[in-house]
Amino acid sequence: MDDHIGFTAEQDSFAREFLERQFWWHRTEQLQDISASLEQIREKISRPMTVVEVNQFSDQFKKYAYSIANKSTPDMAKLLISLQPNQIEAMQKRMQKGNEKFIKEWLPKEKEKQVKVRADKVIERTEWLFGTLSKEQEQKIRAHVIANPLDMNTVYQDRLRRQNELIMMAKEVQKKQLSQTQTEEMIKNYIKNFEFGNTPEQRVFAKNRSDTGIKLASFITEIMNDDQRKYAKERVGTWVADVQELIKESSVLAAKRSALQNR
Repeated sequence: MDDHIGFTAEQDSFAREFLERQFWWHRTEQLQDISASLEQIREKISRPMTVVEVNQFSDQFKKYAYSIANKSTPDMAKLLISLQPNQIEAMQKRMQKGNEKFIKEWLPKEKEKQVKVRADKVIERTEWLFGTLSKEQEQKIRAHVIANPLDMNTVYQDRLRRQNELIMMAKEVQKKQLSQTQTEEMIKNYIKNFEFGNTPEQRVFAKNRSDTGIKLASFITEIMNDDQRKYAKERVGTWVADVQELIKESSVLAAKRSALQNR
């Protein structure tokens, strides 16, 4: 956050305080459910997963993400109210730097190269989860990506849309000196439209993008062999172990806090 904004000492102190509260809430209120979801994935990934199953897991983790966003809204509003014009300008510059990297990485001028880049990324991420792929599996993934295209130029425009809406919101809060309540309402509206946008065209594209990704994930689980599924199951198992360790640590800390408060 500091890299994007350039905090003052007061903002830095406030951000640390609210992030500590946020992490505590996340560990004590969310992690049990997240652990259960990961356990379900660990079992399901031992076999091909249907589109319906992948979609259900996608919805679960989106729900966790939106809960985090909604929980942090009051604190984010306070931070937004405190921003100065030079900090908003710094945000824009940082976004532009990220956009230049996105263009370089995802948007070569030739459409064929864009498709190849997307397929390469999918293969890279698949190997991260399932282990090394055979040449035949790589070819099948490339063929699937070609048969189910995703316009990365539109993906980029949607990225710009989210950024522009955030900057416009920050400028309006600063210019009009909006209250805490007014700023929270703006953030809630931003969260509401974050994924699917504001126009029918944006919503259609976002839905297609989501469906394309879910269909691809399901297809990938279909073409994996038993060794690769075992590799993925073990990898997800390490995430479950990490989450359980965080839950355990939080329980111990909660007990210590309770003991101190009761003295």
